[in-house]
Amino acid sequence: MHRALRAGEHGSRSTLPLRLLLAAALCGVALSGCPLFKKTSSKAPSLQGMALVPAGEFTMGRESEDASPDEAPVRSVWLDEFYIDRLEVTNAQYKSFADSVGRLYPNNPIWDDGYFLGKPDHPVINLTYEQAQAYCAWLGKRLPTEAEWEKAARGTDARIYAWGNEWDETRANLWGDEHGPDVFRRTAPVGSFPEGASPYGVLDMVGNVWEWCADWFELDYYSRAPDRNPPGPEGPAKWRVVRGGGFSSPRRPVGDVTTSNRSKNVGTQTIHHLGCRCAWSPR
Repeated sequence: MHRALRAGEHGSRSTLPLRLLLAAALCGVALSGCPLFKKTSSKAPSLQGMALVPAGEFTMGRESEDASPDEAPVRSVWLDEFYIDRLEVTNAQYKSFADSVGRLYPNNPIWDDGYFLGKPDHPVINLTYEQAQAYCAWLGKRLPTEAEWEKAARGTDARIYAWGNEWDETRANLWGDEHGPDVFRRTAPVGSFPEGASPYGVLDMVGNVWEWCADWFELDYYSRAPDRNPPGPEGPAKWRVVRGGGFSSPRRPVGDVTTSNRSKNVGTQTIHHLGCRCAWSPR
């Protein structure tokens, strides 16, 4: 029996197991060329429940009296083809991830101490940027860029809201109570507002919960962003981009509810109206 090496010691024997060395010899090639040593190829994840957003240009940003300065300048942006989740990530979906990899569950909001386990079809909330990113990576996906999120929400006709240019407060879960237009006081089961769908059939792009995007946030990024597949600022920065508004967003036709509205959150901070959805692209 060989004595185990301590940290810092070096043995004269190879640390590769004998069976692997023999296998390499039988291959008759270098280790890197032998099938036993090839890296696992990345495969496309399951695209079930995702919407295809075709390659092409769209109008990003908005300039008007009720728009924020960081939404300007308006510009034409080209994005390659990508897919995005039709629905926000649910508590049940995140639970599968957490159970699989041994992560802690997100904290319940102060208004419902049984939220995470008791409402499996509601959007997962109280996620940090890293938690959202890790969930998507577990599925072989990623968070959408800010540009991808906006195109998925507004399409190619520069619409103000996900469903069009006419304000309709009944098409989204916004601030109110069980007696209001949307009957939900806080979060709603994902996909509860089909009439609020975007041109690509993506739901809850307005209201319910805010959503993490991949990008760092910088106020003047649009003024210098590339017009083809903008990846966001190089960073690091204090903030990450969040989009879409949430159940606490004001029930009025400006601000959070528009497809061009930009907001931000510290990446390590959790909020009870902030969740995520995932994206994937073949490139």
